[in-house]
Amino acid sequence: MQKFQPTRIERSRTSLEIQWKDSHHSELSYRLLRQKCPCARCDATRLGKDPFHILPSDDFFENLHLVDIQRVGRYAVRLIWNDGHRTGIYTFEFLRELSEDTPEV
Repeated sequence: MQKFQPTRIERSRTSLEIQWKDSHHSELSYRLLRQKCPCARCDATRLGKDPFHILPSDDFFENLHLVDIQRVGRYAVRLIWNDGHRTGIYTFEFLRELSEDTPEV
């Protein structure tokens, strides 16, 4: 069994809200989620290994929103973005780590 299990995942206008089984609540901005996308291409871009990929501008993030959330087994979700990006699979453990690493605003 996974250590971190969500009981509810919902889209808001600017963030993904997650209620966890242990009563923890996460609110992760779309900007953060997209910047931390775990897919191979985004990871290569963050590490500077894809010289042909240009980092998105602030305008890009202002217009970014989720189109859909798809469950992946019992361990993750795939986030579908309005620009067509859909290859990032966000494990529940990864989402929880992002939540705990992000200071509350």
